[in-house]
Amino acid sequence: MLPTHVAEELQRADPKHLMGAGIGCFSQVYRIPNCDLVIKESFDHPVTGCLQASEKRVYERLGSHPRILRYYGEHRWANGLRTGLVFQYQPGGMLKDHLELHEYPGARDGWALQAAEALEHIHARDVVHCDFGSHNLLIQEDGSLVLADFGGSSIDRSPPSVAYATRYARPGAQGSDELDDLFALGTLVYEISVGHALYGDKPSREAWQLLQRNEFPDLDCIPSELRSVIRKCWSAGYGSAGEVVRDLRLQGASAAPAVR
Repeated sequence: MLPTHVAEELQRADPKHLMGAGIGCFSQVYRIPNCDLVIKESFDHPVTGCLQASEKRVYERLGSHPRILRYYGEHRWANGLRTGLVFQYQPGGMLKDHLELHEYPGARDGWALQAAEALEHIHARDVVHCDFGSHNLLIQEDGSLVLADFGGSSIDRSPPSVAYATRYARPGAQGSDELDDLFALGTLVYEISVGHALYGDKPSREAWQLLQRNEFPDLDCIPSELRSVIRKCWSAGYGSAGEVVRDLRLQGASAAPAVR
């Protein structure tokens, strides 16, 4: 059941006059006017079907956590023809649009740890994200990160409905498991540290070929405490996200670029 204040805001909203806040292959997100809510309505995709029920199940499993996008519940509009999942609106948008080093100079030092904490939480509840990356991390008002978009995720070892984006995909992986999320975490920490995507502007096909040959970029410009974390994520050197969290906390890791 939706919290009372959320239900009241939705009751006042007219589904014909919602503001589009984002669209993807499987869903569209609308902002509810005059409040900090969005509603995500899934499409009936010809390959995956509608992912809304699966995503609802994951969010209910994950519960409330400071590193997971706040989920309020499912809502059916009065006409009964449309339903959606209701979330807290995050005005900062997607991390992928704010990777450049001059953006969020104070907050970004905590991003690597926050992303690792998100994975630690979901893996402890038998959820594998299966599409982890800067496109599914949102920036909160205080500059911290929350993980979102679990429509294609694996829960209790179920087959995922999505695949990792090229630059986040572990070479030679069969299926999707925690190691694949951790590989993607290594790529994310790299991106946060250098301020751009892995392999820069290279086409996806070229990036894929480099990954298959295990030709990773030089890490000399990255703080030493993060270099080891990135390398271990890329080489399956971690057994769990909790180990990454431990290393980042022990090292007091910062995503600020090294002075050369």
